Amino acid sequence: RPAGVVFTDKAGRHALPAKVVIDATWRAAVARAAGASAQPYPAGEQTFQRVVVGGPAAGDLAIGARTLQTAMPDPAAPMKNCPAHLYTLSLSMKNSSFPAFAAAEQRARDMTWTRGQLDASETLFQVPPDPMRGRRSFEGPWTGPDRLDLDAFRPRGLDRMFIAGPCADVPRTVAARLVRPLNMLALGERIGHAAATEARTVADPDGVHLPAATPDRRFAGPRVASPKLPTFRPDRPNETVPARARAVPIWAEYDVVVVGGGTGGAPAGISAARAGAKTLVVELLHGLGGVGTMGLISSYYHGNRVGFTAEIDAGVAAFGEHPHNRPGRWNVEWKMEWYRKELRKAGADIWFGTLAAEALLDGHRVRGVVVANEQGRGAVLAKVVIDATGNAGVAAAAGAPCVFIGADHVALQGTGLPPRALGAGYTNTDYTFIDDTDTRDIWRSFVMARARFSEDYDLGQLIDTRERRRIIGDFVIDPLDIWNHRTYPDTIVVARSNFDTHGFTVHPVFAIRPPDRADIDVDVPYRALLPKGIDGLVVIGLGVSAQRDAVPVIRMQPDIQNQGYAMGRAAAMLAKTGASTRELDVKDLQKHLVEIGNLPPRVLTDTDSFPLPDERIHEAIDRVVKDYTDIQVLLVDPERALPPLRRAYAAAQDPNDGLVYAHILGMFGDATGAETLARAVADAEWDAGWRYTGMGQFGPSMSRLDSLIMALGRTRDPRALEPILGKLRTLGPGREFSHYRALAVALETLADPRAARPLYDLLRQPGMTGHALLDIHQALARQPKSPTDTSTREKSLSELHLARALFRCGDFNRLGRSILEQYAHDLRAAYAQHAAAVLQERTP
Repeated sequence: RPAGVVFTDKAGRHALPAKVVIDATWRAAVARAAGASAQPYPAGEQTFQRVVVGGPAAGDLAIGARTLQTAMPDPAAPMKNCPAHLYTLSLSMKNSSFPAFAAAEQRARDMTWTRGQLDASETLFQVPPDPMRGRRSFEGPWTGPDRLDLDAFRPRGLDRMFIAGPCADVPRTVAARLVRPLNMLALGERIGHAAATEARTVADPDGVHLPAATPDRRFAGPRVASPKLPTFRPDRPNETVPARARAVPIWAEYDVVVVGGGTGGAPAGISAARAGAKTLVVELLHGLGGVGTMGLISSYYHGNRVGFTAEIDAGVAAFGEHPHNRPGRWNVEWKMEWYRKELRKAGADIWFGTLAAEALLDGHRVRGVVVANEQGRGAVLAKVVIDATGNAGVAAAAGAPCVFIGADHVALQGTGLPPRALGAGYTNTDYTFIDDTDTRDIWRSFVMARARFSEDYDLGQLIDTRERRRIIGDFVIDPLDIWNHRTYPDTIVVARSNFDTHGFTVHPVFAIRPPDRADIDVDVPYRALLPKGIDGLVVIGLGVSAQRDAVPVIRMQPDIQNQGYAMGRAAAMLAKTGASTRELDVKDLQKHLVEIGNLPPRVLTDTDSFPLPDERIHEAIDRVVKDYTDIQVLLVDPERALPPLRRAYAAAQDPNDGLVYAHILGMFGDATGAETLARAVADAEWDAGWRYTGMGQFGPSMSRLDSLIMALGRTRDPRALEPILGKLRTLGPGREFSHYRALAVALETLADPRAARPLYDLLRQPGMTGHALLDIHQALARQPKSPTDTSTREKSLSELHLARALFRCGDFNRLGRSILEQYAHDLRAAYAQHAAAVLQERTP
């Protein structure tokens, strides 16, 4: 008998045992998976409905349309209410498979889209013609939800399961009345009560397992690889359910599968299909374009707007005039439709509402993905897979090494879930941190955003995360590569932006002298898109291989669009020849990208400009004493820079020059100038620190004194402790986060137990602790209204850094451990992951 469900999310597959299951999916997906008997789905013409909000009705006379007036003001005519058009469509269906429904969805969108569209149904509406067979069939007419026999909602032969939807064993005319919202509410209440009553009378499920299954088509060779379940949620049990061997049905085979139809994925699909590859784009949401459409950030900030990006912009502009459609900005509905039409024109297939959370592996080569959606779980075979998830989801599932939040730091670019006004344009937010692979964190973000933006029409459907899980690739892009204008022989995109960090930074160069707002052109090598040790897979977008502080410069929408196009072309080339991803003819790819304007001609002859020549390093040592000029040159190669730096420090006549050299040496972890640093820290008064800033953060995220304190701590010299503790004792509550962070990082680097009591004393002062969010009610009560809130993050980050330092210095009265244990249960995944990782350094 059914004893729960298995569900799939971005972290993998999870078992959820239960005494009673209520299947409220539209087509009774859980009941069908459990083997419930159902009537056959009739092939041929089927009737569907679709709603489009805004604009005139589509002019296709082959479809039926009924126009309704909503209560929402029409952005195009403020004195009128917005129309909604209910279309009744006749579409041919081969069968009830997901690919058949996906194809019907695209045909319906072809028929009903107009330039005036403001919103639309995510999926087609149909009263299912293939209901389940219940314990008893209800044969009567509709007399209301309270008169329906609940045995018609219990699948025949399956105990402890209810169907709360139109696939119940009732006449289709009754099902059509049943699905009206108020009727479903009433029915749901009845079924919920009945299920709860039954659950009280039955024992907990015993012997729970996932049964074996043998589909009609098997695949031979590849194995299913799932991502490892999160280890940083200590309140989640580590129990498992045994799963018997079961083959996965093959739903389709393609040359190229693009997982994710966002900023990079949609261009990748267009490019691959145009190059002749049989292409599928798999997208979890129900629209294309990612952060610039579903995420409502419908404006370029920076980015290199050439090549394919220029084609996108021209194509969207060709839809016509609109207040949101001007250079650098766009109408989100138009851009989504441009992507969709171009994919259709090129012959690509699109599957909306589908998640690919598992990889098919043949050794270390990816041969496809396992997808999950409302129809269940199936395999899609591919010659090449493009991971456009934005969080390296397929790569992580395949076992590729990845990085995100760990024990070393809790820095993360700020994000938000935006409100959506009907017909609104650019909407940007930065008020929290969100891990978009953590289901509980996603749930928190939607609940809190709904409360924050309670007066708005809707929410955006995409969390606008600026930083996510990334692969460790064959090459890791570092901020020093960017600032030193490094070139490569395998450049596939030239990005353009500045270091718009949306938070604090961790790379040493940012602690000394960060770059200003000036744009930098950045060459991105193909090797940074190849997950280490994995073949048959390329990763694009926010999931590429880069140190976290390098991400702001390479994540602009124009550049990810061009990157996606480049990798779509590369995937088609690889699929045609059968070559491995590391055998790509990069020069042939570059020639094409130069021809269409994506790349400048110089890339065809570029070589690696590193290592820098010795004379460049010696010049930098002479120049660095003036405002740390050329510091980026010295940090590139510590082995070559340290000896002349030590000599320069010893020879310095000007005390200020000596302090500069001591500062740099300290950041290298060299104690040569420790005495100079200790004296400078001891003599300085607290300066103006940095309070947490998300939106619009440029330049340093710490003060000059903060930087000297961190450098002194990194020397690990015994003389460092007293000056740093002296500064700690003069710091009370309510000060800037950067001061707390600098002291915490310096002291935990020294790891001297004598620092534990002073850290404890600071944390015990009023207002310094108690900022973890342990349940949703607490989180809602503390939520400020600002769409760019910083106060919540300022308090939590300060507490967490100081508690971490206390813990690493040996702790006092277990306060450090206690605070970390609270944050390990925080609803905000970044804090929970970081705190749990730190706790794992030392068992109780």
